[in-house]
Amino acid sequence: MKLNADLVGLHHRFSDYYEVGREKVREYARAVKDDHASHLDEAAAAELGHDSLVAPLTFISVFGFLAQEEFFESLGIELDLSNILHTDQRLVFHRPMKVGDRLYCDVYVDSFRVMGGSDIIVTRNDIADENGEPVLTTYTTLMGRHVEEGE
Repeated sequence: MKLNADLVGLHHRFSDYYEVGREKVREYARAVKDDHASHLDEAAAAELGHDSLVAPLTFISVFGFLAQEEFFESLGIELDLSNILHTDQRLVFHRPMKVGDRLYCDVYVDSFRVMGGSDIIVTRNDIADENGEPVLTTYTTLMGRHVEEGE
């Protein structure tokens, strides 16, 4: 399938869940230099009312990338990341992501347009926990050059 406006409204449920791990939260927090104690120390997280470590705000990028990659693969669309620009990201938090969460993701194509020879696609990821309760909604805007067959 080619990238075009026919994609708008398509939906894909990620084939597995993503379990938020204790050491993954700590590793990610260190990698992005987020030294908030709630990401590193259970006692500090408990003082804030959480029953486990809280993931940094952008931690979802790990799972979100996996879900979007699987979505595009399911459509037979090969993404050449060297030709794609991640132009915008919006995160809508419904509650914090915490260690032990089993997260599920539904990917939707929210919009598609062509501008100046570039394809611009917006995907929406609805992230929910194992009880189906919303955790986070993300909107990702990707832009890439339109490539014709044989180019």
